[in-house]
Amino acid sequence: MRARPLWLSLGFLLVTTPLFAQSKWRPKPKPAPSAEVKPEAKPESDKADAAKSETAAPTDGAAAGAPAAPADDLGEPPPPAVEQKEGTKPSPLTPAPGEFPKGTALPPPPDYDKLLASIAALRSRIAAVTTTLYSSKLRVVFSAEGEDAQIANLKVTLDGGVVFVAPDRFSAEEPRVVYEHAVAPGHHVIGIEIERHDVRGRQFRTFQSSKFTVVVPESKQLEADVLLEDDSDMGEEFPDGEDGEYELGASLRARVIE
Repeated sequence: MRARPLWLSLGFLLVTTPLFAQSKWRPKPKPAPSAEVKPEAKPESDKADAAKSETAAPTDGAAAGAPAAPADDLGEPPPPAVEQKEGTKPSPLTPAPGEFPKGTALPPPPDYDKLLASIAALRSRIAAVTTTLYSSKLRVVFSAEGEDAQIANLKVTLDGGVVFVAPDRFSAEEPRVVYEHAVAPGHHVIGIEIERHDVRGRQFRTFQSSKFTVVVPESKQLEADVLLEDDSDMGEEFPDGEDGEYELGASLRARVIE
């Protein structure tokens, strides 16, 4: 290969070097400014909805996005707690203000005198109606024998209902009429319940209950004579000799008198 002349190589370098430098270091043209794109303005209703969605946040540890429970299911919110000063906190058993509903005023007390008068009038009317309906009558005569026996309680019943209660210091040494009234004809049950104590020792007491069945004829009056006897000697013999006896008796005699 033949070598190029030196002067030819130097001439080529002198020509190409300025051209190469001018093409390499030419400044780049700046881009033309582009028009800025502004966001489209939103209507006022969309802004209000966005503000509500941003301020609403889940409470009480509820997950965001979970549906809120309707207010009707939860009821009204509890009343705000009243701040208590130190040393004046009430007991946990003390009801909070407004905890119980306000009740209505209590009604006035009943008039017992009027009620008793109404009951007495009603009994009188029932007695009058019974007398009109039934022409049959029943009379109960009671007597008690026993020198040392004192009556503490006495009750007379007819067909399970109480018709006579003895007052205090009641004595029946002589026959006493304890019941006389019109009744329906037929079977009736007379009951006697009596409690007595020995006048020589009140700790010695007797309790006697007797029942008798009688038949009241149609349109007639029946008299029933009840006799209770007490011949006990417990109050006299037992305190001294430590030996005594209770002896009680009951009898009824029925007869038609009219």
